[in-house]
Amino acid sequence: MIGSYSAYQTELSDRIIRLRDSEGLTYRAIADLLIEEGYRSPRGFNLGPESVFSIYKKRKKRDTRLNGIPKVEIENLEVIRFQQTV
Repeated sequence: MIGSYSAYQTELSDRIIRLRDSEGLTYRAIADLLIEEGYRSPRGFNLGPESVFSIYKKRKKRDTRLNGIPKVEIENLEVIRFQQTV
């Protein structure tokens, strides 16, 4: 079962991923920047570097699960050859 993110969670995690991946900021710098801009955690607490890291890690993991290529395994494959009679 896949729970959906709220609009706020999506906005916050998108912002964190962009700041980390595109701009190369540290988790502490991201937390400080987001606090200055008025962001708080989805539950209303102050954002710290640990919270930013957790949001980043969980979003990346979720995106991989949802958008990744599924692994397919075939076991016990049996090939039977039929002869055609004319």
